[in-house]
Amino acid sequence: MMRRLPNLTALRAFEAAARHESLTRAAEELNVAHPALSRQIRELEGWLGCALFNRHNRGLSLTDAGRAYRDAASQAFDLIDAATALLRPDAPAVGEQRLTLSVEPSFAQRWLVPRLGAFRALHPGVTVIVDATREAANFRRGGADLGIRYGSGPWPGLEARKLADVENFPVCAPGLTPLPGDPAGLLEMDLLLEETDLPWRAWFAAAGITLNRPLHGTRFFDASHAMDVAVAGQGVALGDTILSRDDLAASRLIRPFPQVAIYQSYNLVAPPAHFRRPAVKAFTEWALAAMAAFLAG
Repeated sequence: MMRRLPNLTALRAFEAAARHESLTRAAEELNVAHPALSRQIRELEGWLGCALFNRHNRGLSLTDAGRAYRDAASQAFDLIDAATALLRPDAPAVGEQRLTLSVEPSFAQRWLVPRLGAFRALHPGVTVIVDATREAANFRRGGADLGIRYGSGPWPGLEARKLADVENFPVCAPGLTPLPGDPAGLLEMDLLLEETDLPWRAWFAAAGITLNRPLHGTRFFDASHAMDVAVAGQGVALGDTILSRDDLAASRLIRPFPQVAIYQSYNLVAPPAHFRRPAVKAFTEWALAAMAAFLAG
């Protein structure tokens, strides 16, 4: 029976736009002009006879039909992507599985890489590729099998499985001076800041302090770098239960104040179909168990 399929270029344009919920980001991913992408999606809507997006001044959002069609299209492309990967010249050898992880650099450095040997010992047939990057995982073109991301989502078109909530708190090297006697005194210091002040603001709120001015200090795009500088005795950084745990256990860092704030969480994210891949399934089960043991220890 002959299948009634839409124009696949238009379908690919829709799937990317629906996954990002952004025409601009979809056009960048597919390397096409914004007007051409928009035209392809309108032609697809015309062929289907229904609207896939609600268009408004703030951008666009999926209709109920668009959301259902996005999920189906994403699964179809995932199946094609998986089948294609098996046939490519660089496909894993028979009996070998390859797992590409897209991981935030700070998490890769301070938690994943030191423990990756345990996973490899359990699954020697899985070749692990760690792509430490701040960029969102690209699950198309074989870019990644699984992502580990810090945040609360949503991640359109992706399934998220929580790895751990993150408790934030200030950390510094033992003997750092001058060190204030109460949390409010940190406002007078040059702090070791990250790209955004939101985690620090959440912690100050948990400490009962209202901020009415910007925080000041040295900024780092990678939280791990801020903690490295804190270990070197050059200031106070915002640590957490995961990234700071080893340095706290080794007394390279201390917690000068007891207050904590839960700001975000680490999550395993991927298209739903990826979680059925044997290597992804094995890593997911290992990571959840390893993190639970780590936090309980």
